[in-house]
Amino acid sequence: MEEIDYINWWESTKESGLKELKATFLELFEKAEFLPSIYHPVLYKYLKGSQIKHWDKKLCSFSQEKIREIENEIGKEKMNSTLLANFQLLSGAYQNLLDLEERIMLMNRFKGTEELKAKIFSVNIYNDLLNASFGELLKLFIEFESVKEGKDLAQKTLTPQIDFLASPKRGYQIITDLADSNIRNAISHGGVKTDGSTMKFSYRKGNQYLQHELTVYEFKDSLLQLFDGVSAILLSWFGYLCEENITYNEVFENDTVHLDTSNFFEKLYMSTLLTTCDKVYQISINNKSEKRQHVNIEFTGIDLDINARIFLGIYTAERVYQLRKLALEDTIMIAFKSPKVANSFFTISCSVIDDFTNGKINTEEVSQIIWKSKSILMFPINDEDRNEFEDSFRYYPDIETTDYRITEIEDISVDDKKRFKAVVYLKRANRPNHVKSAVEEIVSRLKSLENYGFSSNKVKHGTMEADILYMVLYKKELRRGKDRALFPNNNNFIAQIQYDVEMKFPIRNGFVDPHLKLRREKNIEYNWNPNF
Repeated sequence: MEEIDYINWWESTKESGLKELKATFLELFEKAEFLPSIYHPVLYKYLKGSQIKHWDKKLCSFSQEKIREIENEIGKEKMNSTLLANFQLLSGAYQNLLDLEERIMLMNRFKGTEELKAKIFSVNIYNDLLNASFGELLKLFIEFESVKEGKDLAQKTLTPQIDFLASPKRGYQIITDLADSNIRNAISHGGVKTDGSTMKFSYRKGNQYLQHELTVYEFKDSLLQLFDGVSAILLSWFGYLCEENITYNEVFENDTVHLDTSNFFEKLYMSTLLTTCDKVYQISINNKSEKRQHVNIEFTGIDLDINARIFLGIYTAERVYQLRKLALEDTIMIAFKSPKVANSFFTISCSVIDDFTNGKINTEEVSQIIWKSKSILMFPINDEDRNEFEDSFRYYPDIETTDYRITEIEDISVDDKKRFKAVVYLKRANRPNHVKSAVEEIVSRLKSLENYGFSSNKVKHGTMEADILYMVLYKKELRRGKDRALFPNNNNFIAQIQYDVEMKFPIRNGFVDPHLKLRREKNIEYNWNPNF
């Protein structure tokens, strides 16, 4: 299998949805003879994304017509060069839209009232949608209007951008009407209040102070209408890219495109339908022992078994090695994040990739070299029946008495040890004996807590007593700053405490421990601030 074909092969044989994707969007993009594979990951989100799949078909059609109208006026060559020169607006709008899709999903899963959802989620989402994705698309259209009229027509803020495009002369009213001016003005000036199921939007028009009222349900509908409209406009632009077959070939080593554009296409070039290349960044390592370039690549998406991660990682490393023209001494790290797999990675030398590219070694031999290098950390898929959303928001409530407050309780269990860590504020402890008396009670309270495990990896969890506890003790409650430091000169810091039923005390802090006074009493270890 040739390197250039590995993603197509993967999407066709290891993933599902490619046939449906092609059938859906080849019908929508009438001038496209085929769908360039680089856009498969984008189009798949339009097919299966929980929110983005609801794009407004009428607005998509209008936007497609508007794009072709612009092309007819300025010509294909100017159209494509202007689009590529300003593509960071399009890619930024798309990436912001995906972020907002996640926030809408969280809002929908939140079990609070619609009033609380409005206060926590929907107003902020609406504002960010206006000023990020929607605003970036308006800027893009204005760039083309500037080309049409032969002068810079850029507008700095959202209101003049909307007013400019909304004029009958330019004919973008269907797009600009997505943003309700009353809501927009009120949000921009902090004039939104929620009272029960009613939302009041206060704004100024000339010398008048006006108020517009909606129910929380009507406002949510306005939010989703705006989201679906922005989704549709973006899809129309991706349709144009497919129809004109504008791909990474037009972007690679093109000095006229923005760096964000190059990064966007590079990530798409390494993404599949279900596994997204989320980050690519390069750093220089220059010290006495070595001088090299190191590239980090991060993938997010579905849970892949270890062999699949290594396969994709090897071919991705080969692609990056060739695209970035790396040297043999350079290195590449491939990392994976997914719901039921703990964060995994491996690092590979470009000299190994060069041998692979030249056919000197095959994928199996590359895999063996990676494992032998020990620069690899790969976890299996967690096959437990889990609820990812519940696991992500698991919370251990504070424990408070007249003598102490236990807060920031966190499950840090591993596969064979149930462990908690916490921060404790002692309200009346002035001497070590006071501390010890409180610690014994605190240990008893914490070790009896039930823990629930994680989606990403198996750990010891349940109602059994904890094996290990780690705590930091302070005099007064502070969230940040020097009064939280674990050093002797911090008068607020009392001690680090570790309880270990096996008395092995595995949790160490090599940076801090040498400055503290170590004392052990059976299964409790005290690392005292020597000035306490």
